[in-house]
Amino acid sequence: MPEMVKLYPVRIWSEMDGACLWRQDPGMKMLMLHVSDFWYRSHCRNLETEEERQQEATVAGGAVLAWIHVEPHDLDDRVTAVRKAIKNLKWHARKVEVEQVVLHSFAHLAQQTAEPEESRSIIEEVGERLVSVGFQVHHTPWGYFNEFKMHVEGPGIAKVFKSF
Repeated sequence: MPEMVKLYPVRIWSEMDGACLWRQDPGMKMLMLHVSDFWYRSHCRNLETEEERQQEATVAGGAVLAWIHVEPHDLDDRVTAVRKAIKNLKWHARKVEVEQVVLHSFAHLAQQTAEPEESRSIIEEVGERLVSVGFQVHHTPWGYFNEFKMHVEGPGIAKVFKSF
């Protein structure tokens, strides 16, 4: 049997012989953190398509900070990827009782990554749809490495990873 990658494994039971196989789960990855305070500043540009700029902001009063990794598979079924991202972000925000969401593109949660502009488009759509249902949404600077300071709350629900 060939060696398989075991990143974010999903257990699959074979109906035929009862064997348990592992596969990498294709699709969006999202690390959601309940932060009481979050500060960011653009550090240096990592996409040549972006203009040079300095951006700095503080998000106070509690928020869900989502580190989002968009994969090529998400582009095949964009509607489902966006819907699941929104569903999970709304669920987490309700659980931790906040009305702010910070969206940050983080292409380091899996091996395969969608093209930057496609990822940006999906993350922006998630943000627009969250705004349309009453959330205050912040985006970290796109196409930049950023500096961060944050206070992540202590309860287990404050740190949630989803793969879909």
